[in-house]
Amino acid sequence: MSINTEQIKTEVKALMADTRTWHSQRHLKQLNPNEFKEKMIEKYNYLHTNSSTLFDRCIIGDINMDQFNFMIRMLEKVNNGKDYQEVSKEVGQKLVDVYIKPVLNDIKE
Repeated sequence: MSINTEQIKTEVKALMADTRTWHSQRHLKQLNPNEFKEKMIEKYNYLHTNSSTLFDRCIIGDINMDQFNFMIRMLEKVNNGKDYQEVSKEVGQKLVDVYIKPVLNDIKE
């Protein structure tokens, strides 16, 4: 079963907007955190069902959109038939470039 990346992107964007609005007390301000999350689960059920971790990160508000967009592009490659192992190597290389190499460079200096 492939993941509908367009639906994921749409729901992430909308949930992030709803979360920002709720945190700023402009919308649904009467809801406590648990009530807000339950309401968002109903509204963004596809995202919650297919990626509860991503859903939770949207509720917290700590998504790196560059990383999110990269991972969506990789998922789209797999959905379009590219070999999973090959895509996994691309993801691994990106993680090494972003997280490991800077630390190694700092250690060298």
